Amino acid sequence: MKREATLSECRTAISDTFQITFRIVNSHFNIFPIIMLIMIITMMSSCSKKKSVEPPVIGTDEALRFVFLADSRGDSLGYTVDTTSLNPIIRSIDTLKPQPSFLVFGGDMCYRGYLAKHYTFQEFKNLFAMLTSKGIKLYTAVGNHELYHEHASYGYFLVNQQQFQSTFSENPSNGPAGYEHLAYSFTNAATSSFFAVMDCYYVTKDTQKINMGGHIDSTQMTWLKTQVAKTSALHKFLFIHVPYYYVDNDSTEASEADTTLTTLWSFIDANKFDFYACGHSHLYARRTIVGSLAPKPQPTTPVPAWQNNVVQLLNGTCGAGSGGGYIDPTVRNEWNVHNDHKTYYYSVIDVNGGTVTVKSYGGYTGAYSLIDTFTVTK
Repeated sequence: MKREATLSECRTAISDTFQITFRIVNSHFNIFPIIMLIMIITMMSSCSKKKSVEPPVIGTDEALRFVFLADSRGDSLGYTVDTTSLNPIIRSIDTLKPQPSFLVFGGDMCYRGYLAKHYTFQEFKNLFAMLTSKGIKLYTAVGNHELYHEHASYGYFLVNQQQFQSTFSENPSNGPAGYEHLAYSFTNAATSSFFAVMDCYYVTKDTQKINMGGHIDSTQMTWLKTQVAKTSALHKFLFIHVPYYYVDNDSTEASEADTTLTTLWSFIDANKFDFYACGHSHLYARRTIVGSLAPKPQPTTPVPAWQNNVVQLLNGTCGAGSGGGYIDPTVRNEWNVHNDHKTYYYSVIDVNGGTVTVKSYGGYTGAYSLIDTFTVTK
């Protein structure tokens, strides 16, 4: 075994080797102590154990990948989740390289939140076990179907909302009091990204008033403003079940935005959000919302034209029946609409430095192709 020399041994070697006396100008000037000191320092350095010096780590932009999808519900009391369509998408997400850090589901996971004497949320949650077991987090937003019992005409049930909160307790709990796991936010510091999930169907009691277009109450709006005021994130993303702009008139989900959605959009436009991701309409559509596209509906105090090019990403079926009737060709082109029969969608989002790249895929039972891509640059 190789043995390191001790300090004593080094000193002995120096003493045995160097005994030097210099005479300068007929004067005896013994510099042995000086030479001794120099040699001790030199040999101690060579005798000591050498340590490798790592090069400094050069800072590089971190990257983040996540997935967005929505609307996996079945279409009858006997078919609560369309697993035929959703399961292959989950398997496809599982093959992504690099692996996403999380996915956000935009609501309408089940045909009914309560069906056949049981709540259906855990049934949906279990489908994602192959992803969550690998550390891929699942975040969820509430859709209108989550709040139904067997018959939608009975309206929204408070107990459904409470069961949703209990089942998806992994969702953050930093929303307003009472909105825990329903409205919440989280961040990714490495990519300077902020994420907010909103609940457009929040109830405080059972209600038969069916407002499928959603509503953003003042409690959530105040909370969102506070959350955004606290962050200096470069990228901001909002997830919610309902669109602000609709591209079709789907008779199965007859909905329209109310003025609270205009107020919400006005806020995310002013704060330069990257995109507003939603579902509800059973199709795929994406458009950058520019100033020429008028706010609709306008509140009593009209909001000004949009200025900051927020994208509406409508990814409205990963199992729910293909929606929409006739769509004008101009609208189809402007909104990048895809709504072919038996075609289901998911979006893969990569954040890298100042650029967000969104690639959306469509297909059925395992065969998916790229249907749309866009970038947001900050």
